[in-house]
Amino acid sequence: MQINDFVKINFSGKIKETNFEFDKGENLPVVVGVNFTLKGIDKALLEMNVGEKKTVEVLPELGFGNRETKLVKMVPLSEFTKHDTKPFPGMVVDADNMRGKVLSVSGGRVKVDFNHPLAGKVLVYDLEIKEKIESVEDKIKALMRIYTNADEKSRIVIKDKEVDIDLPPLINSLYKKKIADDVMKFLGFEKVKFVETFEKPKEETKV
Repeated sequence: MQINDFVKINFSGKIKETNFEFDKGENLPVVVGVNFTLKGIDKALLEMNVGEKKTVEVLPELGFGNRETKLVKMVPLSEFTKHDTKPFPGMVVDADNMRGKVLSVSGGRVKVDFNHPLAGKVLVYDLEIKEKIESVEDKIKALMRIYTNADEKSRIVIKDKEVDIDLPPLINSLYKKKIADDVMKFLGFEKVKFVETFEKPKEETKV
């Protein structure tokens, strides 16, 4: 594969030391070599061909990073009580745009680990490249699925350097921006327009 190739992959990821499977997917679209996946997976995909299967070991620096002691923080218990929250070991908390797990509660202080749960872990991935996505329309649909899980049957109209894309109603504007940016970045379009269609619900036929 080459950088910026669009492919669909099957994969499963396990923690090497426990053999616990933490993630799995089929026919997942990715763009190769541009951080749509972990760096270790990107590196492996660049060395693979369509139809090939490979098992790769992903070290922390090419996975979810190494554990950092500075991300284990002591938080005053008062920060929780003022929000009517009683912390306990294992509790997941969100603070300062980070997610962490409570390790302990003692002496009016709460120890919270803000490292990614898989930080410091050696991972083992089984990978298979199912197919290479060739057409521009299918590549746009792949980006839609990556960001929104939108139906791949969505209508797409291409007009020279512009593209109109049908999306399900109420898709977050942040995801629209990501799709538009990538359509222009990877596929060379200059303008992306989204169309949302709202339909009146069909009345149920009474028997």
